[in-house]
Amino acid sequence: MEVKVLIVDDDERERIVQRYVLENIKDVEIVGEAVNGLDALLLCQEKKIDLVLLDIKMSEMDGFETAHKLLQLKNPPLFAFITMNRNMAVDAYELGAIDYIVKPIEQNRIEKTILRTKTQIAHHHYIDELVNHKLRERIEDVLDKYKNQEQYARKLPVREKGKVALLKPEDILFCESQGKKVLISTTDEDYLSSYTLNELENRLDQSYFFRAHQAFIVNLNYVKEIINFGEGSYLLKMESSQKNIILSRSRAKNLREKLGIT
Repeated sequence: MEVKVLIVDDDERERIVQRYVLENIKDVEIVGEAVNGLDALLLCQEKKIDLVLLDIKMSEMDGFETAHKLLQLKNPPLFAFITMNRNMAVDAYELGAIDYIVKPIEQNRIEKTILRTKTQIAHHHYIDELVNHKLRERIEDVLDKYKNQEQYARKLPVREKGKVALLKPEDILFCESQGKKVLISTTDEDYLSSYTLNELENRLDQSYFFRAHQAFIVNLNYVKEIINFGEGSYLLKMESSQKNIILSRSRAKNLREKLGIT
């Protein structure tokens, strides 16, 4: 990994020394030099810079003011102070400096700063990759759900007695497994279907349909009460139906999280 460095010091002799030291360190590219904070800011906006080496005492704009301005850039570089002043390290680290080096500089000391910079850059890259991976996963999940929903019309077709009933999902109260058939109960009537509960779980909108039990899928919009049934199990009392739905112990926690019950 190559570290791109900008030298910022209003003393030409100090810039020459820093350049000489940096040129003898592996994986370092000096992308420029600046004599004041304003020039440094302009260079950071124009070029890709990983690390800015800042003198503190400079005319027009000192090192601390320059660092404040750097932090306001869209992609701020890392920065370290190189100074004659031994008494401002605490302020420098509180500002976010990656290092604080007291002049005269030595190569092995700058090498440690470069190593810290590499470590910080690698950490940022890892976090970025992790975030991007999670974001891609979420996008893919949304697209998969959209594709699955897109395959079907909004209504659920149910074959019964020589006809096909087209059910509105929002009218379904619950689905109950009954042997080889699944009972689909709606606000109007009940239907015996050849769907499996797993098929219905995939077809129905999981934002408001919930697998309450191995034998039940319930429309949460019609749940009126959750009644403690003992030993960690519950009954779901429904609107528009006399049926009480069993909520299994293993799924109770998921339902509490889904409904925001603490």
